[in-house]
Amino acid sequence: MIAIKFKSYDDEVKGYYLLALKGTVRGLRNGLYEINDFMLKYLDDEKISYEIVKKDILSEAEKVRNTPAIAI
Repeated sequence: MIAIKFKSYDDEVKGYYLLALKGTVRGLRNGLYEINDFMLKYLDDEKISYEIVKKDILSEAEKVRNTPAIAI
C-alpha cells in the first residue's frame, strides 16, 4: 500500500472515482489516499496527476492500530 495526493481538485475527483471503480481506496486526512501499488497504472493510463507521499504519514497510534494481529 502506498499513499498518494492528487495535484488538483479535478484530478482528485476523477482519480478517486476511477480508483473506487477499479479496486480499494482508503481516504486519509489532508487529501491523502492509500491504494495498492498496481492501481497507479490506472491513474497513469488516464493521465491523472498525483504524487506519492512518504510512508511516514500515519501517526504512531494509527500504526499500532493498523498492525496485523499475530495469533499464537
